Amino acid sequence: MSNQDNFEIDTQVAAEEAVDLNIPEKCPSCGRENTERRKRCAYCCTLTPPRERITLRAMNLSTIVLFIAALVYFVIAVTLSPQYTPVSGLGESMNFQHVRILAKVRYISEFKDKYQKRSTIQLELEDSKSGGGDDYEGRIKLKAEGEVARELKEKGLMPARGDVVDVSATLFAGKGYRTLSLGTAELLKVVDKASEAAVVETDVKSLIEKPESFKNKKVKIKEAVIKAKRGKLVLEVSGPDDAAGTLVIFGVDPSGYKEGQKISASGLFVYYERGGYWELKITEDESDSIVVLN
Repeated sequence: MSNQDNFEIDTQVAAEEAVDLNIPEKCPSCGRENTERRKRCAYCCTLTPPRERITLRAMNLSTIVLFIAALVYFVIAVTLSPQYTPVSGLGESMNFQHVRILAKVRYISEFKDKYQKRSTIQLELEDSKSGGGDDYEGRIKLKAEGEVARELKEKGLMPARGDVVDVSATLFAGKGYRTLSLGTAELLKVVDKASEAAVVETDVKSLIEKPESFKNKKVKIKEAVIKAKRGKLVLEVSGPDDAAGTLVIFGVDPSGYKEGQKISASGLFVYYERGGYWELKITEDESDSIVVLN
């Protein structure tokens, strides 16, 4: 059989296959001539047989199916509870790990590093449900430094004392220490705002004699006398009559005050378990935390 005969047979077979596949003479996508009845357009590479092309109906159905699947995954993600690590479970074995906790803000302070250049916001946190317990096991400090501290304030993301927060941070833990470091401001979210409790006005004598009545409440000592200054953050005060003993005020730079001065003080009344005594924790950036009366 000659080559010419072979060519004619091949052409005839190709034509028959084109008819069987219903290949059009024009590309259904770009509209150009498809005289050779190719299964794929020579210009735009689109499949030309109708039964091999994806129909608009099929595409719409696929879109609907994908949308429903995405919606289902979204609902599952929203309804599933996130996995939190309890504060008491953060230990040396998890050092440098990124952890997530649900905690209550006990205390907030702000200070600068030893070079007075970079601001640091420090939050003392405790488990939101079980409470603080032991000062080491049940509580932990969260630090936001430099740019992160600035963003917390500028973006209005700062929590208040008593708020419950969702925190994702890096744990630094070793023998005798545990600290969380916040990487970005957005990883600290307030999930439950604290109700604003009224400040309880009292005196040193009442706090010393009935401490449980004022535990974890914001109190205001109407009048006290500075008896001693200790370290960098402690004042010891007594009542005006000096009869009931002394009370520790923690969180104030004592260098700005004198022994014998009369003051009023506002802060959170708490029990310092490691030291074994009650104290009034204050934040100096609050205008009414310490007011000199004479």
